[in-house]
Amino acid sequence: MLNLVDQLIERVLDTGWATTPPPAKPSFFFTVPDTDWRDKVKAGVDQRLDIYLYEVRENREFHRAHWDDIELADRTSVLSQPPAYFDCHYLISAWSPAEDSEALNPVLDEHQLLSEALRVLMRNPDVTPAVLGIAGGGPVFQQAHVYLTVTPPEAPRVLNDFWSTMKLPWRPAIQLVVTAPLDLLKDSPAEPLLITFIQRYVLATLNAQNVLVAATSTADEFIQIGGWVLRNADDSPIAGATVERIATGERVLTDAQGRYTFAGLRRGIHRLRASAATMTPIERDLDLPAGPPEDHIFKLS
Repeated sequence: MLNLVDQLIERVLDTGWATTPPPAKPSFFFTVPDTDWRDKVKAGVDQRLDIYLYEVRENREFHRAHWDDIELADRTSVLSQPPAYFDCHYLISAWSPAEDSEALNPVLDEHQLLSEALRVLMRNPDVTPAVLGIAGGGPVFQQAHVYLTVTPPEAPRVLNDFWSTMKLPWRPAIQLVVTAPLDLLKDSPAEPLLITFIQRYVLATLNAQNVLVAATSTADEFIQIGGWVLRNADDSPIAGATVERIATGERVLTDAQGRYTFAGLRRGIHRLRASAATMTPIERDLDLPAGPPEDHIFKLS
């Protein structure tokens, strides 16, 4: 994920940089800005932005305890552990190969580079990797909102001695925090995408201590079920098919995906009849809630 975040930052800066100089678009690097790096800059001819990742922290504000229910193309679903979001802390510094002299001040060029980088980053606070053409990372990263925050209000303590650790004079730099997801790749086995939802209600009352207690040991129970009506030939959905509860005459129509649902059912055997124009109806007994999920699927010919 971190290498993809690097690519994302570079793509944002590269595509958003003004086409008309000054300043001309610099080269982008992701390396330690130490004395060896400074020597390499001095030996070259191009101006550079160094985008150094110095810290990664989990962003707990994005943490979710519940898992995601994801529908798959084959009419199954999986429970997927939600991604973990991380704050990637970068230090962006500008570097000119020119030597400081009375006739030339490379610091001004470096400040121009930082100003343009600020403009581009501030115009892109929320980006999607797929839109930028960043490949990899899976659907979670591809479709995610990745947040770019410039100059957070409080600088991490690690920066206090950063430049002295690099054995370089202090220089201005942009602090950038990129908040991006990491897919934990932990999913449950695929299960049929069907509904069997059981609700139980117990009559309650307040006791002498004003504590809510059950007034009866017997729970009132209601069951909601769902399923599909499909074409037997190719398993394609039949929209507008009729599903009827034989005992009550209650009827529902399937939606565009061929799905139907009944609510308020009691435990036991229920006979359903599925029908559609020009097709042979099917009747079947459903044992609720113990019956197999396949009984909820009607395939008409």
